[in-house]
Amino acid sequence: MKFLPSIEDVAKRAGVSKATVSRVINGTANVSEKKKKAVLDAIKALNYTPNVTAKNLARRKTDTIGIIIQSLSSWFYSEVVGLLNEYITKKGYGAIFCQLIDNIDYFKFLVGRVDGIIVFGYRSIDKQSLRLLQANNVPVVLAENNTDYSDVPRINVNNFQGGYIATKYLIEKGCRKIAHVSGPLESFESVARFEGYKAALKDFGIEFSQNLVVEGDFMFQKAYENIRKLVQKEEIDGVFAANDLMAYASMYALDEMGINVPAQVKVVGFDDVDLVGLRLSKMPKLTTIRQPIDLMVKTACDILFEKIEDPDKKFESEYILDTQLIVRQSA
Repeated sequence: MKFLPSIEDVAKRAGVSKATVSRVINGTANVSEKKKKAVLDAIKALNYTPNVTAKNLARRKTDTIGIIIQSLSSWFYSEVVGLLNEYITKKGYGAIFCQLIDNIDYFKFLVGRVDGIIVFGYRSIDKQSLRLLQANNVPVVLAENNTDYSDVPRINVNNFQGGYIATKYLIEKGCRKIAHVSGPLESFESVARFEGYKAALKDFGIEFSQNLVVEGDFMFQKAYENIRKLVQKEEIDGVFAANDLMAYASMYALDEMGINVPAQVKVVGFDDVDLVGLRLSKMPKLTTIRQPIDLMVKTACDILFEKIEDPDKKFESEYILDTQLIVRQSA
């Protein structure tokens, strides 16, 4: 069996206490140059590797970030996960990714195991969990979440602005009967995009009709089915879908019904994520509202790392990032 030297072996060889060895390794207190050299020589001679877990516990640091995310399977959140991992590892940290699942208290699990937590998604946390984390001095940053809690910064995009710009663009392209495929209406993002859609209609003198609104739940199948049902009852010349997946679902439904996009119906999405399997199909390239996902992730990470380094530093309660219209072929 291979000999694995312990901290006791290092202390014995260096002729010092275990506490002195620990202070040299962790840099937590001044040690005389003579003792420090003896410890470092003993570590080298024994080829001793400090126990990282014990070291981190001693300095109350884990070099790990916890990520609570609403979904690990959607295209949007897959892009978010990749960017989060990139930024976190660049800072020399590891990450624990947890997908939101009912009845599993990930926050309780993460306390003591991470230096901070980023929460992504409108359903991903409640105030009771935030109280638990604050009581345990775990810094938290929220993204795509509107939970208002003291000393917990939020990073969101201007969803109202995006909904307004998308609808305005369709109107400027000549559309007057514009359908809206919403996300789940318990989502603050869906509501804001819906409100932006209604505001643009009002500003351009177009009467809002609830008959032209269907819920898509941010999912392909439900949006596909509901657009088919809508077109059988109502005449439309434009669609604003609250995410790209539902925009593609709308285009597929319209194509199956013999309706040409964009000649007969123009379609605008929201997100601008890389939906490779759909983007490379026969469908027109999607005109959409770009969320600055990279900036959102970077801002969340930068703020969290600052909070870890300086727990007393104050931040704005919310950071709102602008959206951008990306014009392609569908409108």
